[in-house]
Amino acid sequence: MSLRASLKSFFSLPQALWEETRVTGAALVVLICVGFAIATFRPEWVEPMLRAFTDAAAEMGLYQASNWNLMAVILANNLLTLLTVIAAGLLPLLHLPALSLGLNALLIGGLGAFYQRSGLGLAAYLAGTLPHGVAELSALALSCAAGLYLCRATTYALLGRVDRKTVSRTLGECLRVYTHWIVPLLIVSAALEAFVTPLIFGQFL
Repeated sequence: MSLRASLKSFFSLPQALWEETRVTGAALVVLICVGFAIATFRPEWVEPMLRAFTDAAAEMGLYQASNWNLMAVILANNLLTLLTVIAAGLLPLLHLPALSLGLNALLIGGLGAFYQRSGLGLAAYLAGTLPHGVAELSALALSCAAGLYLCRATTYALLGRVDRKTVSRTLGECLRVYTHWIVPLLIVSAALEAFVTPLIFGQFL
């Protein structure tokens, strides 16, 4: 088997999961814009969320950590968080991964509006977000898509439309997207956030 064929097999995903990912990615972009608009015109609605985010980062020691420690903390936190998002799909009917997608998107959009209001500007926000954000947001969209894909299978099983083997196969597919796609994306994202983003963002301070 050629290298190209091996890579294609390694990264292949079911068509239904790809379609779910496209929808989730589009929803993520739209919700980020909604979060930006809400935070621009009704900042009091999102400020508690922003404060909780910054407080959590401070408690984790992210502002004082060295580059390597920062990468380790970010990576461990993101790996656990996105695995939990997928696992939430095991609960039928609730579609909890959609809640995670919405909250994260609103937070991202809200932070953009906060930077704009604070005088730093969107350029500074994008400089502090895009280097690692492309990989991290891709991982978020994939994990939410996988969670919703799994939730659909568990819901259908509850309703008697599919059997347990289908749920087990779907779970295996979701774990595959986690190990083959999400983990590498998060490693790249954490490395960029720890080593590259501070250098770029520092040019705007």
